[in-house]
Amino acid sequence: MNMKKFDDISIALLLNDFHNEYSVAVYRGARFAAEQMGISLATFGVGSIESPVQHMAMRSRLFSLVNPEDFDGIYYVSSSLSNYIGVERFRDYVSGYKDIPSAHVGIRHESLLTFGIDNYSGMYDAVSHLITEHGRNKIAYISGTYGVYEADERLKAYRQALLDNNIEYDERYVYQGSFLRDDGFAAVKTFLDERKLDIDGLVGANDHMAIYAMKALQKRGISVPEQVSVVGFDDLVSARSCTPALTTVHQSAFDLGSFAMRRLAEGIRDNNIKAQHEQLPAPLTVRQSCGCVGSSTLHTGATQKESPDMLSEQDRGEWEEQRSFVNLMTRDLIGNFEVDEIFSVLRGQLNYLGINDFSLAQYVEHGQAEVLFDQNGHSGDIFPENQIIRGGLSRLPRPYYRHVLPLFFHEEDIGYFVSDIGTRDVPVLEIIRDHLSGALKGAHLLEAAKRHAKSLQIEVEQRTKELADRTIELEHALNVVQETSEKLERLTVMDELTGLYNRRGFAALSSQQIAIRNRNNSNLLLVYFDIDGLKTINDTLGHAVGDIAIKAFASLLKKVFRSMDIIARIGGDEFVVLAIDCTIREFRIIRRRLDQALDEYNASSNQEFHLSVSAGAAPCISESTYTIDQLMEEADAELYKEKKKKKKD
Repeated sequence: MNMKKFDDISIALLLNDFHNEYSVAVYRGARFAAEQMGISLATFGVGSIESPVQHMAMRSRLFSLVNPEDFDGIYYVSSSLSNYIGVERFRDYVSGYKDIPSAHVGIRHESLLTFGIDNYSGMYDAVSHLITEHGRNKIAYISGTYGVYEADERLKAYRQALLDNNIEYDERYVYQGSFLRDDGFAAVKTFLDERKLDIDGLVGANDHMAIYAMKALQKRGISVPEQVSVVGFDDLVSARSCTPALTTVHQSAFDLGSFAMRRLAEGIRDNNIKAQHEQLPAPLTVRQSCGCVGSSTLHTGATQKESPDMLSEQDRGEWEEQRSFVNLMTRDLIGNFEVDEIFSVLRGQLNYLGINDFSLAQYVEHGQAEVLFDQNGHSGDIFPENQIIRGGLSRLPRPYYRHVLPLFFHEEDIGYFVSDIGTRDVPVLEIIRDHLSGALKGAHLLEAAKRHAKSLQIEVEQRTKELADRTIELEHALNVVQETSEKLERLTVMDELTGLYNRRGFAALSSQQIAIRNRNNSNLLLVYFDIDGLKTINDTLGHAVGDIAIKAFASLLKKVFRSMDIIARIGGDEFVVLAIDCTIREFRIIRRRLDQALDEYNASSNQEFHLSVSAGAAPCISESTYTIDQLMEEADAELYKEKKKKKKD
């Protein structure tokens, strides 16, 4: 029997999304191995199955695109996919692919080829460390989802470590979580407020829950580690950057991802996939949150080496440069509801992001998809959606590396896009997905309204000749539709999140004011604002909290500026104001009012973030002939000076 060559193998990788730090690390390890072996890889962001979070549940539509005929194997990041339904129901969910060789990361089942880390030993060592090294004996525990293998193993280890150290297990000290960061806050509230427990140690079944539990303790004035020692599990990047740095069980998701990919590929090559479980060691990494001084790793037969996934200084510089291109693209997509203009943005920006093969398709009837856009200029072609791209994946040169992400708006499926991109840059695709979904939905609404208005107008003209008595009724209906169309047109100049003008609305209204000013020689002042640290808020607290910060600042701008002034949000964290009959001296007074309003908001909002902004102003005095673009450039330069000064301070 001839063995299959690695460069003839195609594998589908199914994960929840590219927001999740663990899933991204597993993906990067799997792709690293695939590239070394010459294997083709298509990665699908299918979400967590039956997730109560709407934006996660909508992703499951992508399962219909995974065509068994296109792949020699399927690689599941199963711990994330099955988090809400458990292993047994997950097996039933993917039973349609049972004839394809598969590998599962993060679960364990006797009928499957599975891979994980030594959850039990890692957690046992962590709990024992708190007891033997720090004398903790009232240790609370935040579990993962019951029925999920990794969560169950870690809970068993917690219980056994207590028993082996002569501490009686008490279920009141266990909070049932689901691996979400919000469980950290909820657990602390339950332990301290509802159960009235006295704790001196707290262990989270993953880092997200442990870090947010630590924040909840600190917010109550409880000192970590002096009063309560805290330990997590995963050793994510955020575990190293929090204060104090988190003691945690190290699992290299990158190494696990690479190891599982190699084993799956070798099994496909040799036609020898066996149901078995293989695992990597998980040593305890000691930092400050437990009470230890310094940082070290307690090895249990493991050897750690520098991962190919570690970012070099050059990588960080390139990522910062790429972020600026991403900001430009999203700024141009926000509030843009014309299909041709959306595609023009894609054509102009994708190459700067290192994306050279990008196609966008919308769902049509009977399992078909239609090409809306690709970088080769194709559009309008209809093809079976499970081909993924026009002509299927088989037409791509091997090895290929593609990523498939869904496009949807609330509960409405729109379609999906397929893209190449470098391994380190995959989170960019989620940003594109988010803004592109909203822009396409707006474009569809506007087009539908225009078509309906035109249809009714034609009907009015035809029926007027035959049914004169219905003319008034139809004209009334036409007026209603035209009013709706005008409302949609207004949406193209408004920012949906804040209710302020968007970039398009600001450009139109500010140009009018420039023309008026040229006639009456009045003073104008353009002010450019930037919310400080919005990306950090999004990365650490989530995009929902970031939206709260954006809306809060928009409200403050409306409070301190006048109704006659033009206020707009023109990008993710960027705002501009064109102040009418305003000078630099008057703006200094306005700025003091704004700073006072920010202080009052931070003191009373009870939010975890501190809202602050940088600003730059450019005057347009009566003798000058500035354009809006020139004023924005000058104000942006002043804003940059203020940001630079803040960094020095």
